[in-house]
Amino acid sequence: MSTIANTTLQLGDSAIKIASALTGKTVRYLNQKHSSITPDGVRTFKIKGVEEVFMSKQSGRRCIKVHVKDIDDGGETKHRTLHLSGISSIN
Repeated sequence: MSTIANTTLQLGDSAIKIASALTGKTVRYLNQKHSSITPDGVRTFKIKGVEEVFMSKQSGRRCIKVHVKDIDDGGETKHRTLHLSGISSIN
């Protein structure tokens, strides 16, 4: 099983373990599509809360629905869906 970013957290870990590990953390995330905020597509989010951990029917990848503070966009609070495999670091 693959680990998530720079942690021992596994993609197959329970939803509760993943949500607990990510809440309150700052993550670097690589957008799959073009980002209108950063030229390289690498985004920084402070995760305020995890609403859901789920398997995407479309991509087959594990995802999270999160409430974040968007560091790259003036600290705006937003809702985002992130692929866990797109997270490159957790601090």
